[in-house]
Amino acid sequence: MRTPADLTVLIVDDNDYARAIAETSLKKLGVGRILEAADAAGGLDVLNRGKVDLVLLDWYMPEINGAGFVRLAQSHDVNVPIIITTAYATKQNFARMRELGLEHVLVKPFEPVQLHRMMAAALARSRDADLDGMRVVEL
Repeated sequence: MRTPADLTVLIVDDNDYARAIAETSLKKLGVGRILEAADAAGGLDVLNRGKVDLVLLDWYMPEINGAGFVRLAQSHDVNVPIIITTAYATKQNFARMRELGLEHVLVKPFEPVQLHRMMAAALARSRDADLDGMRVVEL
């Protein structure tokens, strides 16, 4: 079984503060390797260069938004669980996410325990990670 310390998570968000909050939450969960990209193009580059177990993806970004990132990843046969993070929880956004096959959405701001649940759900289908054993630690 893989543990959180074995996971590599990529954060793709154009907002420095949002990336820092997500990174802190992942550290509290004991995630071993955290990668970051400030835009979708950078995130796709990271995906193409190495192994990533999970992506935390901002829905609204300049140039290429979350939907564009997902379409590009799918067109290059990149199959990695994606959790959308957004402050814009609208019916239209959720409908668009479903159209793209996305099931995992975290509304900002979120707590580490919410992230833990979402990661467990997203990874349950594709990995053997033992995320039930994750504990939130204070940093």
